[in-house]
Amino acid sequence: MRLRTRVWLAALVIALFGVLLGAATLFSWTVNETRFDRPSAEFDALVEQVEAIPGVTEVSGQRWVEAPIFVDPISRIELDVEQEHLPALLDELCASAHPEGVSWSLEVPAAAGGVMSLHSQTDSSGRALSGGTCPDFGFDAVSLVDELDEIAPGMAVQPAIWENGRFALVSIEETRDGYLHLLPLVQNVGALLAAAGLDPDREVEINSTTLGATVLPGQQEPYLALLTDLAEDHEVEAFWADGGSAPMGGRDHVNVTAPAAQHAAIESRIGASGLHIADFPVTFHEP
Repeated sequence: MRLRTRVWLAALVIALFGVLLGAATLFSWTVNETRFDRPSAEFDALVEQVEAIPGVTEVSGQRWVEAPIFVDPISRIELDVEQEHLPALLDELCASAHPEGVSWSLEVPAAAGGVMSLHSQTDSSGRALSGGTCPDFGFDAVSLVDELDEIAPGMAVQPAIWENGRFALVSIEETRDGYLHLLPLVQNVGALLAAAGLDPDREVEINSTTLGATVLPGQQEPYLALLTDLAEDHEVEAFWADGGSAPMGGRDHVNVTAPAAQHAAIESRIGASGLHIADFPVTFHEP
């Protein structure tokens, strides 16, 4: 009897250990968002269809599921497409009869030497919000790419609609040469909103490693003047405001990288700008 009890207890411990190990593994997969490939003939056919479209290269597709339910696959396709072929690509994708939603990531080498990075809108899991194969970027991608190529030739930009509804233009180039090269984006906020098919009263955020600025309706010219003056007259190398940093004491603030000798003049110039950031506290950083 005692032997049987010991065997039963040993089996119970082993089974319990297996359950705990399985639960820990499943929890780890869930936390780490581990992907498990779920290929399908239909998705493979869609990838092949995209690869055959003129001007499209570097096509990569993935269809996967995630823990803990392992159902309802998510599909994503990444590709490069020449600017002149972007309209035809979007037309073909929107006409596709593929039965599942697909999210898209497009790199568009522009005619003037820049690159536009376009990403369709997704939920937190990466699932396409559109529910189909027609990419939903939240704006008119073709017109915006053309406008960006004209006003900011050679620049690498990722336009996006962020969770707060703000229209963002993100420079995806690392630079230590200040932000003057980004000012055409500030100068042409109105034209970019129009090209994107968005409301002219929408806020626009310009974001990069050296510049973080949210341009409110009617602030295009004064913000451009401020940023130009700070860079050209006060040796400012980097400027981030209301979105470029976490609030201090519950308030947004401005971060500026500039020599100490310029700090007082910079703070005075920001305070006299008439912008919504005029009263924000300024934090300085040495170059």
